[in-house]
Amino acid sequence: MSKSQKLIVVSVCLTLLVGMCFAQKLTQLQVVEGDSPYIQGAKPMFAVIPRATVSPATEQPDVQIPIWTGTFKFNTRTFTYHMVGTNPAAGSATSNIPLVIIPLKFHFSDGTNLSASQTVCGDVKNTTFRVKNSPLIKKVRFTPGGTNVGTTQYIDAFQRSNFWKTVSTTSSDYHVLLSPVSVKPLQTINVGTNGHTVAGPCARVGEVNINFFDNIAMSLLTKLAIPANTLPLFLDYNTFLTSRGLCCILGYHSTNNAGTQAYAFGAYSDPGFFNVPIEDIHALSHEIGEWMDDPLIPSQNIVPAWGHVGQVMGCQNNLEVGDPVTGNAFTVPTGGLFPFTYHPEDLVFLPWFARVNPSTSVNGWFTFLNGFSAPQAVCH
Repeated sequence: MSKSQKLIVVSVCLTLLVGMCFAQKLTQLQVVEGDSPYIQGAKPMFAVIPRATVSPATEQPDVQIPIWTGTFKFNTRTFTYHMVGTNPAAGSATSNIPLVIIPLKFHFSDGTNLSASQTVCGDVKNTTFRVKNSPLIKKVRFTPGGTNVGTTQYIDAFQRSNFWKTVSTTSSDYHVLLSPVSVKPLQTINVGTNGHTVAGPCARVGEVNINFFDNIAMSLLTKLAIPANTLPLFLDYNTFLTSRGLCCILGYHSTNNAGTQAYAFGAYSDPGFFNVPIEDIHALSHEIGEWMDDPLIPSQNIVPAWGHVGQVMGCQNNLEVGDPVTGNAFTVPTGGLFPFTYHPEDLVFLPWFARVNPSTSVNGWFTFLNGFSAPQAVCH
């Protein structure tokens, strides 16, 4: 992507049945046309979709995965949050959350097919293979700042690091793992007038309306009889979602209308599309991390306002651990018969949101990559 093309990232809050929050955010955008041969003015965005049919006052919907509740105080106010797994302060425990991968094939009216089962451009394997063998699922030794936080999956390593003061002293065998992992048959979606493709840095890139896709995703949860005690992960290759014609939503997480089934969507993408290092599992790590620390979308984890960082132009007050560091990546090389170097996203620790300083997370850091030196002042 040309250096002359300006990248603008935004905070996205989607309410499918109401649409007001996202519409208000869009008024802040300035779509900039550049000389990129790819999508003009492409902006990497991530989203959550609160369900309008579920009361925002619901404290904890009847999701069938383990959820624990914690609190922190800031400026005399007590903030309550819910996270997947068990409370690290309660001792060592392992929570195994079954992961159900739902690979997608988008068929566009120009004849283009973009499928999680096709060989990735410039690779010898497909998207589903790469995700199944990625550090999101396979165990890797993680040592942020030289501290060994375990040989485990990335999101588990992040969560152990998040609560390192406790994990390193009293809960050394604490884990929240995606296990077992199963893969559903490839699901073909005929896009029709609900999207199109454009030239990409390697393969073509698809754009699909998020409302169109989410309706299909909701129906697939029922059609495929996805158990409520799992994390369904909709997986595609090089296809981004759009809202009001604006690209590109790389991932989102939500719950069904009853608030009882959490699920996520993530795009596995080629490198070189954005002028920040977003590629392969970047979007997936963002969404799974946010599902882990903010799983109950109808009653999102509310924190003191923060913003003007990462993809957030204004202020927001939810505990979305990927949004402040969208585009900040690190490399995780893997070996085996088909070696590959993955690019997961940095994620933000709870003390940054809670304004706890010094941080109680690993190394006294505020993100997995030490991206922030301190919490920011309350956003206005």
